[in-house]
Amino acid sequence: MSSAIIEPHTSHGPRVAVVTSRLDVGGTERHLTRILPALQRRGIDVALYLMERGGVLEADLAAQGVRIEGPRRARFLHWPWAALKLAGFIRRERPDIVHFFLPRPYVYGSAAAELAGHRRRIMSRRSLTDYRARYPLLGGLERLLHGRTIALVGNSTAVVDQLAAEVGGRQQLALIHNGIDLPVPLAAAERQRRRGALRLSHDTLVLTVVANLIPYKGHCDLLAALALVKGELPAQWTLLLIGRDDGAGVDLKRQADALGVFDRILWLGERSDVGGLLGVSDIFVLPSHQEGFSNALLEAMAAAVPAVATAVGGNIDAVADGETGLLVRPKDPVALAAAILRLAKDPQLCRRLGQAARLRVQRHFSLDACVTRYERMYRGLNEPAPRPIGEILGNNASDASDLRGRATVAAAEHAN
Repeated sequence: MSSAIIEPHTSHGPRVAVVTSRLDVGGTERHLTRILPALQRRGIDVALYLMERGGVLEADLAAQGVRIEGPRRARFLHWPWAALKLAGFIRRERPDIVHFFLPRPYVYGSAAAELAGHRRRIMSRRSLTDYRARYPLLGGLERLLHGRTIALVGNSTAVVDQLAAEVGGRQQLALIHNGIDLPVPLAAAERQRRRGALRLSHDTLVLTVVANLIPYKGHCDLLAALALVKGELPAQWTLLLIGRDDGAGVDLKRQADALGVFDRILWLGERSDVGGLLGVSDIFVLPSHQEGFSNALLEAMAAAVPAVATAVGGNIDAVADGETGLLVRPKDPVALAAAILRLAKDPQLCRRLGQAARLRVQRHFSLDACVTRYERMYRGLNEPAPRPIGEILGNNASDASDLRGRATVAAAEHAN
């Protein structure tokens, strides 16, 4: 380990190196493509280091003026190689702050920062810790790194609660919810044009799920739920299934075929036009078994699409049950089916929930509010003797106010 400690710059605005895996289409990646250009416009000097170059969102982010660094995929031992390259990047660029997103970049990136002698580091966790079931040593390693990291950021109350249990307090923690801009509502003619491009009629009930095909995203529960109510839904109904196949696709297609719903599904794969697809949707469904804070759920709410979501993680922060959407127990196809059918049979309820959901996003989950918290964090932590992040950003009371639904779903989670 190097003995030369890189001290933060103080003569200018913060220089921040953000480190993550690869810029493909996913919740964290789309979050970064929103916040990094906005931070740069506010005077934060941002550079993005990718542990692997070549993701589909790189060109869009680069076009907005964000500098991107990192290696292409190496044939052997890519992650150790990428970490060594990161250490060189940190030594050369001397950022004031290094900010890691996602567990693997946190582990390898922290090693790189130690090698480069950099101490002012932040970690953002964007999911619950179910991933540790496959990597039993990861929990202990993350706890060790927490002690050498000045701030830990969660994107939902549930994630912050888990972090608090790991570090034994909250002064080191911050809650920064995802944020998005409200889209312009689609005109009726444009909505119909887009439906026509998908060969959907104007009276087709369109359900949409946006989640990569991974078992914990709960697609299997959704297929089982649709099979339960397929005879009670309108004659014309379709599910738009949007997301990259991360290994579960074959089994899901077999399940859909066995349940008699395969022909009702458009398997659209990974898409960059999610906003446009939400614009033609009637009901959004998020059946995850665990969730940090879903960008797709926020996007659906912002588009005034009523949502049925499982009562897990950040879904509880986002959805006020019965007011801006419906929450159901996870891994419960019967409850999921009942909620879908309730919305399918009540267009007035759909409109009311959708309009309330859009207003909720505007009030609590705007991109401007999200970026402001990042800016305050970076500027505060760039001080010569920074206060704890809990003091810089406050106790999060204003952010958590009116985030109702937590008490309602606590019993649902225990009942599961």
